[in-house]
Amino acid sequence: MAGGKPFHAHSSGLNYRRSCRFVDLNESLSIVAYIVFIWDRDAVRTNRSSCSMYFWGPVLANVAHGARSSGTFMEHGDVERKYSVQLDAELVALLYRNAPQAYAITLVNGAILAFVQGSHVAFSPLLAWYGALVSVTALRTWLVRRYVRARTAPDAARRWNSAYVAGTALAGCVWGATAFVMIPSSSAAHEVFVAFVLAGMSAGSITVLAFRMEACLAFLLPTLLPLAFRYLMLGTTLHAVMGIMTSIFLIGMLITALSFNRSVRTSLILRFDKRELEEENRRRDRAEQALLLEKDRLLTVLSSIGEGVALIDADGRIEYLNSVAEGICGYSSDSARGRPASEVFESFDRELHERTSTGMEDTLNRACHITKQTVMVLNGGDRRVIEELATPLYDRHRKVVGAVSILRDVTEALQREEELAHAADHDALTGLPNRSLLHNRLQQAIVRAQRKHETFALLFLDLDRFKEVNDTMGHAAGDALLVEAARRLSHAVREEDTVARLGGDEFVVLLEGPTLERHAQAIADKICQIVGEPYELGTQSATVSVSIGASFFPKDGRDPDALLCHADADMYRAKRG
Repeated sequence: MAGGKPFHAHSSGLNYRRSCRFVDLNESLSIVAYIVFIWDRDAVRTNRSSCSMYFWGPVLANVAHGARSSGTFMEHGDVERKYSVQLDAELVALLYRNAPQAYAITLVNGAILAFVQGSHVAFSPLLAWYGALVSVTALRTWLVRRYVRARTAPDAARRWNSAYVAGTALAGCVWGATAFVMIPSSSAAHEVFVAFVLAGMSAGSITVLAFRMEACLAFLLPTLLPLAFRYLMLGTTLHAVMGIMTSIFLIGMLITALSFNRSVRTSLILRFDKRELEEENRRRDRAEQALLLEKDRLLTVLSSIGEGVALIDADGRIEYLNSVAEGICGYSSDSARGRPASEVFESFDRELHERTSTGMEDTLNRACHITKQTVMVLNGGDRRVIEELATPLYDRHRKVVGAVSILRDVTEALQREEELAHAADHDALTGLPNRSLLHNRLQQAIVRAQRKHETFALLFLDLDRFKEVNDTMGHAAGDALLVEAARRLSHAVREEDTVARLGGDEFVVLLEGPTLERHAQAIADKICQIVGEPYELGTQSATVSVSIGASFFPKDGRDPDALLCHADADMYRAKRG
């Protein structure tokens, strides 16, 4: 505070600003002391003037020193009230904590004062005064014991503060009464001794009471104001000046108490800030440890799941890969970190077979969930179908800061789906379309023929002598004959035609496109020739023939069932003929 500069205290978000102005009392107090000396020069050899100057010289020096050390009269600005409850509780606790020693000193000083003044003051007033001092001190001691036992909560500090201030005010009144009870008119030395004791009690009270300014005021004002008033009432010039100096001393004590109070408050606030900062650091440490533990758990989970996990930042660069994702792209997580996702994952469109972006890059650009299947080239050159489930990552302001993608190798799953779909529409033995697929293709052929006003033919085939081969040579030989017959039939027709097995030894051939009867007859003859050739069935051979019936759209029927029924009937006619 020296030099007249504003004092600023800042700690952990706490801002203090106090404007200060300096009032240097040293010079003015020196002038007052000089005036007292001049006015009393005629009586300088008397005891009264000598005692007054011996007493008030050091007193004025102490006041001046206190004014310099405290530095200022302060004008308070806005004070941070963040710790108002804790601050009040701590300051009140300091009052009660220092009270027992102060009370003991009070009784000792009172006893000394009564003993010294006993030769010039009547015994009864002395006894009454000291009895009042003991009673008030006992009451205050009882209050301290109640406070210690109560272990009060911080919000009850104001009530205990009021009780303490009331007791302090009573003690101040008792000490202030000495100005009228203890000062004799016959001895200047005893008069000055009373002033000396009151000044000492006032100065000593600052270290005990300055924690709360209202406690200081409650003691200093009733202690020193009666003394100043008594000096002014005596009527002499010297007493008038001593009364003024007593008032100045009171002001100096109040300034010193205010400075001490503010120093203590600032120190406590800094302590509270430090305590809060330490607690905040502990909370952050605990939160950090929890986050690290959660991160370790998450990494363990991500490493143990059977699907790939890839994480990219807002720029589309890899931040993390689990072990499965490393196997898909061929990069380790450390080597892939910071690389573009398109560089780490080599993706191609399934249908166009062209290079394409990954799902995580698409979701980063569109800010939406994306499921995408692409063909990725693995590190060994193997091509696998990878399904991505990509999800954008947001910060608390709903800004996209990255994306996470779940990578699943669905190559085998798609193959199984294709196999199941093929098995549902094809004969398990020969691999030819079954009745269901034939029905669908026949329906499509009818729609095309109606649209184009065309005809098509349907051939119904039955293998002759197949039952004989199956019975004599076994079911394995019969199955082999059916497989070979299916192969021969597939090679006997055009690629756009359909050869289907209805079951047993019955086959159907759908001749697509415009088909005349002579064209159907030519194909039927070709089939008879190819199917009638010998079959090598292991170490044996067999020969079968084929009976063929035909139907034509729309002459023989306009729906699949009608066409099949007509062709079946025509086949039986051919078999009997």
